[in-house]
Amino acid sequence: MDSLKAKVEFATLVDEIIQQFTAKLGVEVTISVEIQATSQGGFDEATQRIVKENCNGKRSETP
Repeated sequence: MDSLKAKVEFATLVDEIIQQFTAKLGVEVTISVEIQATSQGGFDEATQRIVKENCNGKRSETP
C-alpha cells in the first residue's frame, strides 16, 4: 500500500470489503495491519516513544 495514500486506501478497503462482511448478522471480522518502516540511521527515541504510545492507544499488538 502506498504510504502517502494509505488513509484513503484504508477508507476504500473498509467501504468496499470490510463492510460486505460487517453488514451481515453474526459475522466477526478481525483486521490485521502490519507496518514496516526502515531508516539507515534508525529512529530517535522520541519517534519510537510516540509510535509505541499511539499503538498502545489503538490496542495494537506490538512486536
